[in-house]
Amino acid sequence: MVRVRIARHCIAMICAFLLSSICRAEPGRLISATEISGAPAGAKAWRIRYETSDQAGHVTESTGILVSPLGAAPKEGRNVIAWAHGTTGIAESCAPSQSPHAFSSIPSLDQLVGKGWVVVATDYPGLGTPGPHAYLVGKAAAHAVLDSVRAARHVPKVNASSHYIVWGLSQGAHAALFTGEEAHPYAPELHLVGVAAAAPPTDLTKNLAATGNPVVHTILTAFAAESWSQVYHADLSTILSPMKQRVLHRLAQTCGSEDPALRTKIQVLRLRDLGKIDLSAIEPWRSLLNTNSAGHQPVGAPLFIAQGTKDVVVSPNVTKQFVDEACKRGERVRFMSIPDGVHRTTAMASSTEAIRWMTDLFAGKPASNGCPLN
Repeated sequence: MVRVRIARHCIAMICAFLLSSICRAEPGRLISATEISGAPAGAKAWRIRYETSDQAGHVTESTGILVSPLGAAPKEGRNVIAWAHGTTGIAESCAPSQSPHAFSSIPSLDQLVGKGWVVVATDYPGLGTPGPHAYLVGKAAAHAVLDSVRAARHVPKVNASSHYIVWGLSQGAHAALFTGEEAHPYAPELHLVGVAAAAPPTDLTKNLAATGNPVVHTILTAFAAESWSQVYHADLSTILSPMKQRVLHRLAQTCGSEDPALRTKIQVLRLRDLGKIDLSAIEPWRSLLNTNSAGHQPVGAPLFIAQGTKDVVVSPNVTKQFVDEACKRGERVRFMSIPDGVHRTTAMASSTEAIRWMTDLFAGKPASNGCPLN
């Protein structure tokens, strides 16, 4: 009996060791790279799947798209643009890489690869992979972006260098700012050259309060509430009745946010009270809004911030406050205000200036600095 118990103990120890080895995250490990059609002229594209870690450091996976110029790479390798997309939904089927518009959703992609840069665009975990999707969870998004750069460096013949700029729109701009904060501690072997954020939701409490479109406000609040109830186990009963929770779960299966379908609008109407709730007055939502607001620490790289003046999703005033605070922290900021600019076109409308700014940074030129702002 003693020998049996010892044998069982040894087997249990071996199993535990093997399980811990299997479950230990290897950030940026490339799981697969499948060549896909539709890349810009002179480029090649893959749909990639790679390993990353969530906000708590637990192993997870993400998919995305990788686009690389053809031909010989420079001896030092190709610079990398890590694109972070805006809100597409929080369901697994909402992954941009699975959309027929995957390439056109990346602003000025042809120009980026035309400059000889590698472009990698993460879907974030939970989009294209089993959920939950950590919507507006800063650390999780940053890890997915950083590990997409690592994964790109593992694809043969791409020759991606360690030098990268992260560029994002809306939810992706939020991810870009957190990528700046997480870059050094999480991926010290990579060299972050700059952070470009178009219409970034920075202070989540102020942004939710200032959203000018009630439908969009309700959808974004619903996405965050559904996601955080799974990611952080936040109790939905503190803000919604059981019946409204069922409506929320159905709404969370829809994709898109700025031009919702009729069925989605009906669900939003049934959840209109959610848009009126002040989440910042209720725990744990108040703490989660604060944790996932950008600006708690310097980004650590030159910043390019673009904001449309007619944006009803992300408040121009809140963005301006963030820029002012970044200037006070001593960060180098290039701020671009887009007169009459609306939310969904901010990245494209600012792409010419953003790419010029990126080109200078990759060339080693000093970052332009618009601080202090008038």
